[in-house]
Amino acid sequence: MLGRLFIATVCAASLFAHYTWLAPADSSWQVGKAVTLRIGHGHKFPASEEAIGTRNLELFVIAPSGARTVVPAKSQGTAVEGVFTVKESGPHRAAFVSDRGIVSRTPNGVRPGGRDKNPNAAQAYRTVRTAVAYSGSAPAKPLGLEVELTVALANGVWEVTLLRHGKPVAGAEVEVFVAGAAKAVSAGKTGANGKVTYKPTGKGAAMFFAEMKDPAPAGLHHDFVNYSTALYVTW
Repeated sequence: MLGRLFIATVCAASLFAHYTWLAPADSSWQVGKAVTLRIGHGHKFPASEEAIGTRNLELFVIAPSGARTVVPAKSQGTAVEGVFTVKESGPHRAAFVSDRGIVSRTPNGVRPGGRDKNPNAAQAYRTVRTAVAYSGSAPAKPLGLEVELTVALANGVWEVTLLRHGKPVAGAEVEVFVAGAAKAVSAGKTGANGKVTYKPTGKGAAMFFAEMKDPAPAGLHHDFVNYSTALYVTW
């Protein structure tokens, strides 16, 4: 039940073993120009080490007018890419959602479906990944994804908000991976308002990241949902 108390369990070790993010390969979003959107995966942001599967993945862009364009995505070497042609001037927001559905760990391996289809399952779970990338100084306005990060820059400080179903998530660790850094570092844990602040040094690009394990709503045939979400920004 969505109205019940949400308990976010953030694991010290990565639930997914890698980060997954979305970033534009091009810095210019000029009208009439094509922008390559790149989905990266690995531990070496912004270099992608592996292309994730495109099944059940939707890549799209929200224009300043609110127009939504679905962008076909396909594997390109060690990344997944899609090309978007800019039709409006102003800040855009690109995003992807990867809902891998419900699977069960059984004595015979991982099988599709929950406990209703796999009564001998030791564990049944759903996995959802999302990511957002801003072009320029896009407003910290949520897109309405199942789980997402928003961020605003004021006086040299990033204010990051973690949302699930549009509601703030408290007590979750947010990491930040600055381009060129050897590894991600903790930006802190979100407060009751779902927010955490981070003051960068210098300028460049960075990826904020959060993950959690959420108990499944009562009455469904799986135990929990694995969530991960990333947000790419430049300044």
